[in-house]
Amino acid sequence: MKHIIAYSVIAVALLMVSCSKMDDYKKFTDGKVIVYPGKADSLRIQPGRNRALVRFLLISDPNIVKATIYWNNKANHQDVSITRGKGIDTIKAMVSPLPEGNYSFEVLTYDKGGNKSVAALKQGAAYGDVFEKSLLNRILENIVYQPSNGTTYLNWRASDAGSIGAEVTYTNINGKVTIKRIAKDAIQTTLTDQNPSTDIQYRTLFLPDSLAIDTFYSASASRKITEFYLKNPGAPFLQSKRDGRWGLVADWTTNAAARNMSNGAVGGWDSYNGGGFIAFEYWGTPQITNGKIYQTITLPPGKYRYVVTVSEIANPLEATYAAVNLGQTLPDVPDISQAMGSFKFLDNSQNGKDFAVPFSLTQTQEITLGFVSTMVVKNQSSVRFSKVRLYKD
Repeated sequence: MKHIIAYSVIAVALLMVSCSKMDDYKKFTDGKVIVYPGKADSLRIQPGRNRALVRFLLISDPNIVKATIYWNNKANHQDVSITRGKGIDTIKAMVSPLPEGNYSFEVLTYDKGGNKSVAALKQGAAYGDVFEKSLLNRILENIVYQPSNGTTYLNWRASDAGSIGAEVTYTNINGKVTIKRIAKDAIQTTLTDQNPSTDIQYRTLFLPDSLAIDTFYSASASRKITEFYLKNPGAPFLQSKRDGRWGLVADWTTNAAARNMSNGAVGGWDSYNGGGFIAFEYWGTPQITNGKIYQTITLPPGKYRYVVTVSEIANPLEATYAAVNLGQTLPDVPDISQAMGSFKFLDNSQNGKDFAVPFSLTQTQEITLGFVSTMVVKNQSSVRFSKVRLYKD
């Protein structure tokens, strides 16, 4: 019994000491009990253009009536009135204006009695002109126009990190300025009504991070149509009819003189060494006199270059030309000077090289471009072309 009484006395003494320590804080609060309202939960800072959206949740404590947002080491603040609903409330507050830079935000909540919560802290940022001027436009590889159906093709390189797309502004055939949004993963954009005589403007859209509330733009760039679509431009050329090694070039017109292979049924297309070429050859085969391979398109006014890539010239050539002419055909070799432009191929020193035929149009006109060749003197002559392009300067 004495032991039991002793233990009881000790327990009471310990409890009195413990309670005394728990109440020590009252020395500093005039005996009042400290109340902490519910803390701002899931604090998130969404950056914008010289502003930031502060978001947080109120999960408990229906007595909260206000929140205060501090930044710049509490040198600046913004109060937010709160009317609590049932359950969880989402609180949003726009902090603006904010100079461009990084910030440490602190959020405190207050209840009806003026009690304040424990602080919620979060880093955030505001973006502006400095960030926007650093943005680079997505690379537009080329702009290709297809005269046969009036379609413009914009061919893009892959997007940079942070890009969410591009914006293209152009003038349509009715003179109306049109804006088109381009997806970030698009590698080609098709414009079916663009006026080919006008420039195309484009800029790239960026978000500084996935939570950003404002879109930023690269500087706008302006481009003209740089390339015109030619059917079956090569590398390799496709054939529409084949007889062994030789065939006809698909989408190109081949006259009878150039069909000097397989009893005149085919010619002009060559699969030599597994390739697909536009070709002329006089090598133990019938001669060629004014053989022509060409296609016709309609172009708007401008300065142009018809560019041809030589694959191989086996021996010096007699008279083979790349040519451009008004109308629907090419001149014969003796009349080649009457063409709008031409280039004469000579020998194997030109192998693997590009050669251009420049020409100009003052109005929208139909033109024919291609090749004309005569091989009657130098047996064992041949030339193969791997591709062609048409550029607008």
